[in-house]
Parts: sequence; C-alpha cells; structure tokens
Amino acid sequence: AGWEAEAEAGGATPAGEPWRADVLATRGRHRVAVEVQWSGQTDTETARRQARYAASGVRGLWLFRRPGFAVDPEVPAVRVRGSLAAGLTILDLPAAAFLDAVFDRRLRFGIPAGSVASVTVHGGVARCWGPECGALARIVTGVDLSLGGSRCAMPLAALGTVPGLLAAIVATLPADPLRGQVRVRRDGSAVAGCFHCDRPLDRIAPPSRVVLAAFALGITPAAAAAIAAQPDYAPVWSVLPVASPPASA
Repeated sequence: AGWEAEAEAGGATPAGEPWRADVLATRGRHRVAVEVQWSGQTDTETARRQARYAASGVRGLWLFRRPGFAVDPEVPAVRVRGSLAAGLTILDLPAAAFLDAVFDRRLRFGIPAGSVASVTVHGGVARCWGPECGALARIVTGVDLSLGGSRCAMPLAALGTVPGLLAAIVATLPADPLRGQVRVRRDGSAVAGCFHCDRPLDRIAPPSRVVLAAFALGITPAAAAAIAAQPDYAPVWSVLPVASPPASA
C-alpha cells in the first residue's frame, strides 16, 4: 500500500515522553502506530496512550485480543480472533485483508458521509381511526440503516430528516393500492396516510413489522448528520466495502 512498516519502533512526544509502537507504518509525513494488545488494558490507559501518539503526530490503531474495550470514534479499536495456527481474523476478515482495508482508508466509524448504507423498509397493517372509515391500511412504519456493524433504527416520523431517504423509499416500494402515501409535515416529521380516506395514521399503536423493500443509499454529509442524531443509532468501527454506486440515492 506504499507504506514502510517497522516493528518495535519508538519515538517521543514534544514534551519528551517516550513511546514504542508494536508496528509503526510511515508514508511521507504520515505515521500510524498499530498496537496489538494481547493482555488486558483499561479504557483509561488506552486513551492515555492514544493521546500520547496524537501529541507526536501519530495515529493509533488498536487490535485487542480481549472483548469489552470502549467504542470510541476517536480511538480506532477492533478485536482480533483466532490463533497463529488457525489464522487471525479481524472484523471477519483475514488479518492481511483487514490491514489492506485500513491503509486503503476503509476503516470508518459509524455510517459516515461518502459511504453507501443498506436500507431495509418495514411496514405493517393499521386500522384507520376515522369513525366513518375504519379501513385496514398497509403503511410504512420505519427503516433500518446498516453499514458493517453499525446500525440505525428510524421510526416513520424521522424519515423526513434524512435528505433523499424518503424519496428513495417512495421510488423503491412496489405498487400497492392498499398502502397510503407517506408525507412530510411542516415540522419535518413523516406520517403515513390511510389509502381510503388519507387520514394520518399516527394515532395508532405500532403495527407488526414486515419487510417491504431493501435498497442502497448514498450517504451525504447532511444525511450522516441526521443519522448521527437518531437515538437508536449504534455506531462501531467497520470496514467499508470497496466503493460501488448505490442502487438508489
């Protein structure tokens, strides 16, 4: 990948505090320390050592043997599984393939801008609350977005906050005469309507979920910010696949 790698390479912070990396990768002015942490280490100690690298202009990558380390957007950290005899894997990839992805800048946190996330659209059946209607309507109830190990569950009301998401859903859903339209209110929230009388069906209990559609969505900076603001967003460090155009964006 164009980097030079040296084992047990050392240095010091501007304040003179020494450090030694298991592997130090260098390309021009850029340096990355790869730490293979086989023994236990507290999150406080990891943060301290990461800050020491940062003070030296070095980025740190942590490969932990033991689970339970903190998920931190400022500290790239993943778990190593397997053995030397059987082979080592990281994020379900052979170690060499994982490192190829790291130095190809495909190790990313959460669902970032510029990525392509998988979207699963969920729906269910709801009875219209209108006293003169009472129709059983099929409605969209929300979506799950995923990328690698990162997940974000979004209810119907939040779909209008992610630019391009609602339009992609409408374009992807198969035709269904018993499903009402999804609209965005002035406050930005989305609501499903009754197919028969078009009443907003947001006064009902959440119906059972079924998968209505699945597609890929290109994530813009605005979409990434909206996803990060969701309460059911669970970001982790993941390897992004090699870039390919989304089926829908």
